Amino acid sequence: MTDDENIVSNIQVEISAPEREPVQFEAAEVAVPGGEGVFTVLPGHTPLLATLGMGVLAAWDADGEAKFFAINGGFVEVLDNRVVVLAATAESEEELDEERAKAALVRAEERLRKPDEDTDIHRAEAALSRAMNRIAVKGREMF
Repeated sequence: MTDDENIVSNIQVEISAPEREPVQFEAAEVAVPGGEGVFTVLPGHTPLLATLGMGVLAAWDADGEAKFFAINGGFVEVLDNRVVVLAATAESEEELDEERAKAALVRAEERLRKPDEDTDIHRAEAALSRAMNRIAVKGREMF
């Protein structure tokens, strides 16, 4: 076997979350929204177990084609050229309804702009963050 044959060019990616079927695919590079910030996984990455924050998971194949997912908390394991994501929620770009996300953003902003005694500020802030994350995925933006 030559040195070129020993080089792994793809990473196996699996994204799982409650109430959804796991998604599996190959990627050349994966950007993960870790709990301490976004990090990139390339073939041969050091083994890692980390928490997930809320953000955009992006994966690119060798041709530069990208897949985007809205991720909301959980854990990620990187081991032996595999990235296993166990997320609280995970939604692909295709699954997201941008108009619904924009409407949720407006509702959350309104609740925070004019709270009353029944307003749960933490819940409204979380709804705002989720809506922004979904809109970022539809716009193919990393933030």
